[in-house]
Amino acid sequence: MIETTDLRVVPFDQVGEEHARAEGEGDRTLAHWRAVHERYWREHSENPRGYEPDMPVLCERFRPLWPEAPGGDVEA
Repeated sequence: MIETTDLRVVPFDQVGEEHARAEGEGDRTLAHWRAVHERYWREHSENPRGYEPDMPVLCERFRPLWPEAPGGDVEA
């Protein structure tokens, strides 16, 4: 169970290093985050516009409620 603590709509090319690190995938760098997410949207987007560098993405920050986890907020 989680509690959302923040939601932001951000252009893809303005997602920051902190979000990429907090998401915790791969090597936790912004370069890795962008490469993986761009590839995903190019392959799976149902929007006729497809992937665009300025497309809006929803950045969610949350904290685990149960089972209890140390460390505070997490981003997804």
